Amino acid sequence: MKWAGWGSVVFIFYFVVVNFSVLEQVDFQLGFNQWLNTILLVGITEEIVFRGFILRKLMDSFRFWVANAITALLFVSIHFPIWFYKDMFGFPYVLGSILNVFVMGIIFGFVYKKSNSLWSVIILHSLYNLLVTVFY
Repeated sequence: MKWAGWGSVVFIFYFVVVNFSVLEQVDFQLGFNQWLNTILLVGITEEIVFRGFILRKLMDSFRFWVANAITALLFVSIHFPIWFYKDMFGFPYVLGSILNVFVMGIIFGFVYKKSNSLWSVIILHSLYNLLVTVFY
């Protein structure tokens, strides 16, 4: 849980500094569906699939960093339908989104390896989704 705690501090600090000092855009009006789907269920289900299953299986055949990169690329690929659905697939936006999701996938895999706990990654992922929902 140490990794979840430190990662949470970093995420919160980043979002608060960037959004209050640069963007000044915050929306605390979250509906039940956003809480349940985006924040709770997505973090749990995506981490069980990607870090709990895919990354663990790939580490049987590859070194950690190769397995983590493959998992992060697969993690990016599941976000494409969301970007299409929300009409966020424009050229400049999608490159930033791809890079962001890939980096988050790498970070989540690293935290999973260091903590050896799926719960720490689930907490980080859910917190990240909460911060994205509130600040964007």
